Amino acid sequence: PTAIELKVTADADIGFLPGQYVNIQVPGTEETRAYSFSSRPGSRELSFLIRNVPGGLMSSWLVGKAKTGDKVTLTGPMGVFYLRPVQRPVLMLAGGTGLAPFLAMLESLKEKGCEQPTHMIYGVTNDDDLVGLKALEKFAEEIENFSFKTVVASDESSHPRKGYVTNHMEDAPINEGDVDVYLCGPPPMVDAVLGYFREQGIEPNSFHYEKFTPSVSAAEEKVA
Repeated sequence: PTAIELKVTADADIGFLPGQYVNIQVPGTEETRAYSFSSRPGSRELSFLIRNVPGGLMSSWLVGKAKTGDKVTLTGPMGVFYLRPVQRPVLMLAGGTGLAPFLAMLESLKEKGCEQPTHMIYGVTNDDDLVGLKALEKFAEEIENFSFKTVVASDESSHPRKGYVTNHMEDAPINEGDVDVYLCGPPPMVDAVLGYFREQGIEPNSFHYEKFTPSVSAAEEKVA
């Protein structure tokens, strides 16, 4: 109920790095919205995981007007949030639809193989916000050394792990800082994770993050 998967067949090849995004023009307007690829790099079958924002320009079009066969215009790819060569343990921290770029990264890892421990903590606000679980379970079966856990913040949740991603770091391959951290989620989550590492006195080998803020107006937005 809180997320939409948009699938698009591209007219031409789009060479993107796993984690990057494109701007999609909202049909019937001059406005664009930015969405991370959730699909496998190298395929013309593109997918995007989009938060269903009540009153949002793109959400309103997708829910109320979009139909199979409609044309959309993509501009990109763009962004410096993408998976680098895996040479040490990897920690992936996803918030809400910030899961999208990680799905593309995992598609890449599945294709190339992964010898390093790779762990994802996927946090959402409410139970209904958890999406893509079947895909993650399949990745855990197909990618050696990949594991994941889900976390729900709401006190009303029946989920076994409550709180925020920073409350469930016990399985994270921190490795005394010899780890590459990738983080994509709303600004409060990004700030909380940055604060966690500061408090722990841990400086990861590399830290790549992207904040996104859903827009309900015609203002520019970056939504993974």
